[in-house]
Amino acid sequence: MKKLIAISVMLVLLTGAAFAQISGDLFVNAALLAGNTEADDIMMGGKGSNDIYGAKWSLTFGEAPGTGRIVWRLHDASMWGWFAWRPIDMLRIKLGWDRDGEFGTAQINGWGFTAGAKDLVATNDYAGGLFMSSAGRGSPWYDGFGDGEGYSFIVSLYPMEGLQINVGIPQFANTAAEMSRKIANVQASIFYNIEDIGRLSLAFVGRGGLGKDQDKTMSVGDIKASFFLTALDSIRIDLGFSMGIPFTNASDKSEGGRMAIGLGFNMPTVVENVSFKLRGGAFVGGTNAAGAALNTVIMVGILPTYQIAPGFRFYFHAGMGMEMPETGDSNMGWFVNPYISYRAGGITFWAGLKVDAPNSIGTAQQKAINWSVPFGFSANY
Repeated sequence: MKKLIAISVMLVLLTGAAFAQISGDLFVNAALLAGNTEADDIMMGGKGSNDIYGAKWSLTFGEAPGTGRIVWRLHDASMWGWFAWRPIDMLRIKLGWDRDGEFGTAQINGWGFTAGAKDLVATNDYAGGLFMSSAGRGSPWYDGFGDGEGYSFIVSLYPMEGLQINVGIPQFANTAAEMSRKIANVQASIFYNIEDIGRLSLAFVGRGGLGKDQDKTMSVGDIKASFFLTALDSIRIDLGFSMGIPFTNASDKSEGGRMAIGLGFNMPTVVENVSFKLRGGAFVGGTNAAGAALNTVIMVGILPTYQIAPGFRFYFHAGMGMEMPETGDSNMGWFVNPYISYRAGGITFWAGLKVDAPNSIGTAQQKAINWSVPFGFSANY
Protein backbone atom coordinates (compact mmCIF):
# COMPACT_ATOMS: atom_id res chain seq x y z
CA MET A 1 0.00 0.00 0.00
CA LYS A 2 2.86 2.41 0.81
CA LYS A 3 4.46 1.67 -2.56
CA LEU A 4 1.14 2.29 -4.33
CA ILE A 5 0.69 5.65 -2.61
CA ALA A 6 4.27 6.67 -3.43
CA ILE A 7 3.82 5.81 -7.11
CA SER A 8 0.51 7.68 -7.22
CA VAL A 9 1.97 10.85 -5.71
CA MET A 10 4.92 10.66 -8.09
CA LEU A 11 2.54 10.50 -11.06
CA VAL A 12 0.79 13.67 -9.89
CA LEU A 13 4.08 15.52 -9.54
CA LEU A 14 5.51 14.34 -12.87
CA THR A 15 2.29 15.09 -14.75
CA GLY A 16 2.09 18.57 -13.26
CA ALA A 17 5.67 19.28 -14.28
CA ALA A 18 5.23 17.97 -17.83
CA PHE A 19 2.07 19.89 -18.75
CA ALA A 20 1.36 23.51 -18.02
CA GLN A 21 -2.38 23.52 -18.62
CA ILE A 22 -3.97 20.38 -17.25
CA SER A 23 -6.18 19.34 -14.37
CA GLY A 24 -6.91 16.05 -12.72
CA ASP A 25 -7.38 14.15 -9.51
CA LEU A 26 -6.08 11.19 -7.58
CA PHE A 27 -7.94 8.85 -5.21
CA VAL A 28 -6.23 6.31 -2.94
CA ASN A 29 -8.18 4.13 -0.53
CA ALA A 30 -8.03 1.00 1.63
CA ALA A 31 -9.58 -0.37 4.81
CA LEU A 32 -7.83 -0.28 8.19
CA LEU A 33 -9.98 -3.16 9.44
CA ALA A 34 -12.86 -5.20 8.01
CA GLY A 35 -14.95 -8.25 8.85
CA ASN A 36 -18.45 -9.58 9.43
CA THR A 37 -20.44 -11.32 12.11
CA GLU A 38 -19.95 -14.75 10.50
CA ALA A 39 -16.17 -14.55 10.05
CA ASP A 40 -13.65 -15.73 12.62
CA ASP A 41 -10.90 -13.39 11.49
CA ILE A 42 -10.53 -9.64 11.02
CA MET A 43 -8.88 -8.34 7.88
CA MET A 44 -6.30 -5.61 8.22
CA GLY A 45 -5.72 -3.44 5.17
CA GLY A 46 -6.96 -4.31 1.70
CA LYS A 47 -10.57 -3.82 0.74
CA GLY A 48 -11.84 -0.28 0.82
CA SER A 49 -15.23 1.32 0.46
CA ASN A 50 -16.01 -0.32 -2.89
CA ASP A 51 -14.53 -3.73 -2.04
CA ILE A 52 -11.31 -2.84 -3.80
CA TYR A 53 -8.10 -1.28 -2.68
CA GLY A 54 -5.88 0.93 -4.73
CA ALA A 55 -6.04 4.21 -6.55
CA LYS A 56 -7.59 6.04 -9.48
CA TRP A 57 -5.71 8.76 -11.33
CA SER A 58 -7.22 11.05 -13.97
CA LEU A 59 -5.94 13.72 -16.31
CA THR A 60 -8.07 16.26 -18.19
CA PHE A 61 -6.27 18.14 -20.94
CA GLY A 62 -6.75 20.55 -23.81
CA GLU A 63 -8.67 23.74 -24.47
CA ALA A 64 -11.55 24.56 -26.80
CA PRO A 65 -12.24 23.42 -29.42
CA GLY A 66 -10.50 20.15 -28.41
CA THR A 67 -10.54 18.56 -24.95
CA GLY A 68 -9.90 15.07 -23.59
CA ARG A 69 -9.55 12.92 -20.51
CA ILE A 70 -7.52 9.86 -19.49
CA VAL A 71 -8.27 7.74 -16.42
CA TRP A 72 -6.02 5.00 -15.03
CA ARG A 73 -7.01 2.69 -12.19
CA LEU A 74 -3.65 1.80 -10.73
CA HIS A 75 -4.74 -1.23 -8.72
CA ASP A 76 -5.84 -3.23 -11.80
CA ALA A 77 -3.97 -1.28 -14.52
CA SER A 78 -7.18 -0.55 -16.47
CA MET A 79 -7.25 2.60 -18.56
CA TRP A 80 -9.82 4.46 -20.60
CA GLY A 81 -10.20 7.88 -22.15
CA TRP A 82 -11.86 10.08 -24.72
CA PHE A 83 -11.33 13.12 -26.94
CA ALA A 84 -13.98 15.69 -27.90
CA TRP A 85 -13.78 18.30 -30.67
CA ARG A 86 -16.17 21.23 -31.07
CA PRO A 87 -15.28 22.95 -34.36
CA ILE A 88 -18.31 25.27 -34.25
CA ASP A 89 -20.71 26.28 -31.49
CA MET A 90 -23.51 24.12 -32.87
CA LEU A 91 -21.55 20.85 -33.19
CA ARG A 92 -19.38 18.62 -31.02
CA ILE A 93 -17.91 15.20 -31.83
CA LYS A 94 -16.65 12.80 -29.17
CA LEU A 95 -14.75 9.53 -29.63
CA GLY A 96 -13.53 7.17 -26.93
CA TRP A 97 -14.54 5.34 -23.79
CA ASP A 98 -15.96 7.35 -20.90
CA ARG A 99 -16.53 4.88 -18.05
CA ASP A 100 -17.56 7.77 -15.82
CA GLY A 101 -20.44 8.41 -18.20
CA GLU A 102 -21.45 11.61 -19.92
CA PHE A 103 -24.83 13.34 -20.19
CA GLY A 104 -25.90 11.72 -16.91
CA THR A 105 -29.18 13.33 -15.89
CA ALA A 106 -29.30 12.26 -12.21
CA GLN A 107 -28.37 15.62 -10.72
CA ILE A 108 -28.79 14.49 -7.08
CA ASN A 109 -29.21 10.72 -6.91
CA GLY A 110 -26.24 9.67 -9.04
CA TRP A 111 -22.55 10.43 -8.73
CA GLY A 112 -23.17 13.77 -7.03
CA PHE A 113 -24.90 12.30 -3.96
CA THR A 114 -21.65 11.29 -2.25
CA ALA A 115 -19.40 12.62 -5.06
CA GLY A 116 -15.69 11.86 -4.59
CA ALA A 117 -16.31 10.04 -1.32
CA LYS A 118 -17.63 7.03 -3.25
CA ASP A 119 -14.08 6.30 -4.43
CA LEU A 120 -12.90 6.37 -0.82
CA VAL A 121 -15.28 5.89 2.11
CA ALA A 122 -18.91 5.96 0.87
CA THR A 123 -20.10 2.38 1.22
CA ASN A 124 -20.58 0.58 -2.09
CA ASP A 125 -22.20 3.57 -3.70
CA TYR A 126 -21.74 2.18 -7.21
CA ALA A 127 -23.11 -1.26 -6.33
CA GLY A 128 -23.74 -3.14 -3.16
CA GLY A 129 -26.76 -5.36 -3.13
CA LEU A 130 -30.29 -4.68 -2.08
CA PHE A 131 -29.75 -1.80 0.33
CA MET A 132 -28.06 0.29 -2.37
CA SER A 133 -30.35 -0.77 -5.21
CA SER A 134 -29.95 1.33 -8.34
CA ALA A 135 -33.71 1.98 -8.04
CA GLY A 136 -32.87 5.06 -6.00
CA ARG A 137 -29.39 5.73 -7.31
CA GLY A 138 -29.45 6.02 -11.07
CA SER A 139 -31.80 3.73 -13.01
CA PRO A 140 -34.75 6.16 -13.22
CA TRP A 141 -32.43 8.66 -14.95
CA TYR A 142 -30.51 8.48 -18.20
CA ASP A 143 -26.85 7.98 -17.32
CA GLY A 144 -25.28 8.56 -20.73
CA PHE A 145 -22.60 6.45 -22.37
CA GLY A 146 -20.69 4.68 -19.63
CA ASP A 147 -19.02 1.49 -18.54
CA GLY A 148 -21.11 -0.99 -20.50
CA GLU A 149 -20.85 0.63 -23.93
CA GLY A 150 -17.08 0.61 -24.41
CA TYR A 151 -15.63 2.89 -27.08
CA SER A 152 -18.32 5.10 -28.58
CA PHE A 153 -18.88 7.71 -31.28
CA ILE A 154 -21.13 10.57 -30.14
CA VAL A 155 -22.41 13.64 -31.98
CA SER A 156 -23.93 16.56 -30.04
CA LEU A 157 -25.92 19.38 -31.65
CA TYR A 158 -26.76 22.77 -30.11
CA PRO A 159 -29.39 24.23 -32.47
CA MET A 160 -30.60 26.92 -30.06
CA GLU A 161 -29.82 28.35 -26.64
CA GLY A 162 -30.60 25.87 -23.90
CA LEU A 163 -31.19 22.92 -26.26
CA GLN A 164 -28.78 20.00 -26.70
CA ILE A 165 -29.34 16.90 -28.88
CA ASN A 166 -27.02 13.87 -28.58
CA VAL A 167 -26.79 10.73 -30.70
CA GLY A 168 -24.24 8.00 -30.11
CA ILE A 169 -23.33 4.49 -31.28
CA PRO A 170 -21.18 2.21 -29.09
CA GLN A 171 -18.17 0.30 -30.46
CA PHE A 172 -18.02 0.18 -34.24
CA ALA A 173 -17.72 -3.41 -35.57
CA ASN A 174 -16.10 -5.28 -38.47
CA THR A 175 -19.06 -7.05 -40.12
CA ALA A 176 -22.46 -5.88 -41.33
CA ALA A 177 -24.27 -8.09 -38.81
CA GLU A 178 -22.16 -6.75 -35.96
CA MET A 179 -22.69 -3.21 -37.19
CA SER A 180 -26.45 -3.81 -37.24
CA ARG A 181 -26.37 -4.88 -33.60
CA LYS A 182 -24.30 -1.85 -32.64
CA ILE A 183 -26.63 0.53 -34.44
CA ALA A 184 -29.52 -1.20 -32.66
CA ASN A 185 -27.87 -0.10 -29.40
CA VAL A 186 -27.97 3.56 -30.40
CA GLN A 187 -28.56 6.14 -27.68
CA ALA A 188 -30.27 9.45 -28.26
CA SER A 189 -31.04 12.20 -25.78
CA ILE A 190 -32.50 15.70 -25.71
CA PHE A 191 -31.80 18.20 -22.93
CA TYR A 192 -33.57 21.53 -22.60
CA ASN A 193 -32.66 24.12 -19.99
CA ILE A 194 -35.62 26.32 -19.05
CA GLU A 195 -34.19 29.53 -17.65
CA ASP A 196 -34.85 30.03 -13.93
CA ILE A 197 -37.05 26.90 -13.89
CA GLY A 198 -35.00 23.76 -14.45
CA ARG A 199 -33.81 21.15 -16.91
CA LEU A 200 -35.96 18.72 -18.91
CA SER A 201 -34.40 15.52 -20.28
CA LEU A 202 -35.67 12.77 -22.57
CA ALA A 203 -33.61 9.80 -23.78
CA PHE A 204 -33.82 6.50 -25.67
CA VAL A 205 -31.35 3.71 -24.91
CA GLY A 206 -31.30 0.97 -27.54
CA ARG A 207 -31.06 -2.66 -26.37
CA GLY A 208 -30.60 -4.46 -29.71
CA GLY A 209 -34.18 -5.16 -30.79
CA LEU A 210 -34.00 -2.83 -33.79
CA GLY A 211 -31.23 -4.91 -35.40
CA LYS A 212 -31.55 -7.63 -38.07
CA ASP A 213 -34.25 -10.33 -37.93
CA GLN A 214 -32.29 -12.51 -35.51
CA ASP A 215 -32.33 -9.65 -33.00
CA LYS A 216 -36.09 -9.11 -33.06
CA THR A 217 -36.56 -11.14 -29.89
CA MET A 218 -34.40 -8.68 -27.97
CA SER A 219 -35.61 -5.56 -26.17
CA VAL A 220 -36.01 -2.54 -28.40
CA GLY A 221 -34.80 -0.29 -25.60
CA ASP A 222 -35.60 1.92 -22.64
CA ILE A 223 -37.31 5.29 -22.49
CA LYS A 224 -36.01 7.68 -19.81
CA ALA A 225 -37.33 11.09 -18.77
CA SER A 226 -36.43 13.45 -15.95
CA PHE A 227 -36.89 16.98 -14.66
CA PHE A 228 -34.47 18.87 -12.41
CA LEU A 229 -36.25 21.72 -10.63
CA THR A 230 -34.12 24.77 -9.76
CA ALA A 231 -36.83 27.42 -9.37
CA LEU A 232 -37.11 27.10 -5.58
CA ASP A 233 -34.72 29.10 -3.39
CA SER A 234 -32.16 26.88 -1.61
CA ILE A 235 -33.94 23.66 -2.64
CA ARG A 236 -33.30 21.35 -5.57
CA ILE A 237 -35.66 18.53 -6.61
CA ASP A 238 -34.91 15.87 -9.22
CA LEU A 239 -37.59 13.56 -10.66
CA GLY A 240 -36.73 10.56 -12.82
CA PHE A 241 -38.67 7.95 -14.77
CA SER A 242 -37.56 4.99 -16.87
CA MET A 243 -39.40 2.16 -18.61
CA GLY A 244 -38.15 -0.82 -20.56
CA ILE A 245 -40.21 -1.26 -23.75
CA PRO A 246 -42.00 -4.67 -23.55
CA PHE A 247 -41.11 -7.33 -26.13
CA THR A 248 -41.53 -11.07 -26.86
CA ASN A 249 -38.32 -13.03 -26.27
CA ALA A 250 -36.96 -16.12 -28.06
CA SER A 251 -39.00 -18.38 -25.73
CA ASP A 252 -42.21 -16.63 -26.84
CA LYS A 253 -42.58 -15.08 -23.40
CA SER A 254 -43.42 -11.48 -22.60
CA GLU A 255 -40.45 -9.64 -21.13
CA GLY A 256 -39.64 -6.09 -20.09
CA GLY A 257 -42.07 -3.39 -19.11
CA ARG A 258 -40.07 -2.68 -15.96
CA MET A 259 -40.57 0.84 -14.61
CA ALA A 260 -38.17 2.79 -12.41
CA ILE A 261 -39.19 5.97 -10.62
CA GLY A 262 -36.95 8.17 -8.50
CA LEU A 263 -36.85 11.30 -6.38
CA GLY A 264 -33.88 13.38 -5.30
CA PHE A 265 -33.95 16.24 -2.79
CA ASN A 266 -31.08 18.58 -1.91
CA MET A 267 -31.14 21.42 0.60
CA PRO A 268 -27.58 22.83 0.68
CA THR A 269 -28.34 25.08 3.68
CA VAL A 270 -30.80 23.78 6.26
CA VAL A 271 -29.31 26.01 8.93
CA GLU A 272 -25.81 27.43 9.16
CA ASN A 273 -23.18 24.73 8.44
CA VAL A 274 -25.81 22.02 7.93
CA SER A 275 -26.99 20.52 4.64
CA PHE A 276 -29.24 17.61 3.75
CA LYS A 277 -29.73 15.26 0.79
CA LEU A 278 -32.29 12.52 0.26
CA ARG A 279 -32.75 10.07 -2.56
CA GLY A 280 -35.28 7.32 -3.15
CA GLY A 281 -36.75 5.20 -5.87
CA ALA A 282 -38.52 2.03 -6.87
CA PHE A 283 -38.57 -0.69 -9.51
CA VAL A 284 -42.20 -1.55 -10.32
CA GLY A 285 -43.85 -4.07 -12.66
CA GLY A 286 -42.26 -5.88 -15.56
CA THR A 287 -41.67 -9.57 -16.38
CA ASN A 288 -38.53 -11.68 -16.68
CA ALA A 289 -37.36 -14.03 -19.46
CA ALA A 290 -39.76 -16.72 -18.21
CA GLY A 291 -42.71 -14.35 -18.33
CA ALA A 292 -43.01 -14.18 -14.54
CA ALA A 293 -43.68 -10.93 -12.69
CA LEU A 294 -40.60 -9.22 -11.26
CA ASN A 295 -40.32 -8.26 -7.60
CA THR A 296 -40.98 -4.69 -6.51
CA VAL A 297 -37.87 -2.99 -5.09
CA ILE A 298 -37.76 0.27 -3.12
CA MET A 299 -34.81 2.17 -1.68
CA VAL A 300 -34.24 5.36 0.30
CA GLY A 301 -31.00 7.03 1.40
CA ILE A 302 -30.06 10.14 3.38
CA LEU A 303 -26.94 12.26 3.65
CA PRO A 304 -27.03 15.07 6.24
CA THR A 305 -23.69 16.87 6.65
CA TYR A 306 -22.26 19.25 9.23
CA GLN A 307 -19.34 21.65 8.93
CA ILE A 308 -17.51 20.95 12.22
CA ALA A 309 -14.72 23.49 11.75
CA PRO A 310 -12.84 25.10 8.86
CA GLY A 311 -11.74 22.21 6.64
CA PHE A 312 -13.60 19.55 8.71
CA ARG A 313 -16.94 18.13 7.61
CA PHE A 314 -19.01 15.25 9.04
CA TYR A 315 -21.32 13.11 6.87
CA PHE A 316 -23.99 10.68 8.03
CA HIS A 317 -24.64 8.41 5.05
CA ALA A 318 -27.37 5.81 5.63
CA GLY A 319 -30.12 3.99 3.83
CA MET A 320 -32.31 0.97 3.46
CA GLY A 321 -33.95 -1.08 0.74
CA MET A 322 -36.68 -3.69 0.44
CA GLU A 323 -37.53 -6.31 -2.19
CA MET A 324 -41.13 -7.48 -2.15
CA PRO A 325 -42.22 -10.56 -4.13
CA GLU A 326 -45.84 -11.36 -4.92
CA THR A 327 -45.56 -14.40 -2.65
CA GLY A 328 -43.09 -15.24 0.10
CA ASP A 329 -41.05 -13.15 2.50
CA SER A 330 -39.78 -9.68 1.70
CA ASN A 331 -36.04 -9.11 1.82
CA MET A 332 -34.72 -6.02 3.61
CA GLY A 333 -31.27 -4.50 3.76
CA TRP A 334 -29.78 -1.48 5.47
CA PHE A 335 -26.49 0.36 5.95
CA VAL A 336 -25.01 3.06 8.18
CA ASN A 337 -21.90 4.81 6.89
CA PRO A 338 -20.70 7.89 8.82
CA TYR A 339 -17.47 9.50 7.63
CA ILE A 340 -15.45 12.69 7.95
CA SER A 341 -13.27 14.70 5.62
CA TYR A 342 -10.49 17.21 6.19
CA ARG A 343 -9.26 19.43 3.37
CA ALA A 344 -5.80 20.93 3.45
CA GLY A 345 -4.92 22.81 0.28
CA GLY A 346 -5.48 20.56 -2.71
CA ILE A 347 -5.57 17.35 -0.64
CA THR A 348 -8.57 15.94 1.22
CA PHE A 349 -8.23 13.18 3.83
CA TRP A 350 -11.15 10.83 4.48
CA ALA A 351 -12.00 8.29 7.19
CA GLY A 352 -15.18 6.50 8.11
CA LEU A 353 -17.06 3.47 9.36
CA LYS A 354 -19.44 1.31 7.40
CA VAL A 355 -21.86 -1.26 8.78
CA ASP A 356 -24.28 -3.01 6.46
CA ALA A 357 -26.70 -5.92 6.38
CA PRO A 358 -27.69 -6.43 2.72
CA ASN A 359 -30.13 -9.31 3.34
CA SER A 360 -32.70 -10.35 5.93
CA ILE A 361 -33.37 -13.78 4.40
CA GLY A 362 -31.09 -16.55 3.19
CA THR A 363 -28.15 -18.36 4.74
CA ALA A 364 -26.36 -17.17 7.86
CA GLN A 365 -23.54 -15.83 5.69
CA GLN A 366 -26.00 -13.93 3.48
CA LYS A 367 -27.64 -12.42 6.57
CA ALA A 368 -24.30 -11.49 8.15
CA ILE A 369 -23.62 -7.91 9.20
CA ASN A 370 -20.51 -6.58 7.45
CA TRP A 371 -18.30 -3.82 8.76
CA SER A 372 -15.12 -2.01 7.83
CA VAL A 373 -13.10 1.09 8.66
CA PRO A 374 -12.22 2.70 5.30
CA PHE A 375 -9.80 5.56 4.85
CA GLY A 376 -8.11 7.36 1.97
CA PHE A 377 -7.14 10.67 0.44
CA SER A 378 -7.89 12.58 -2.72
CA ALA A 379 -5.83 15.23 -4.46
CA ASN A 380 -6.69 17.79 -7.13
CA TYR A 381 -4.15 19.49 -9.34
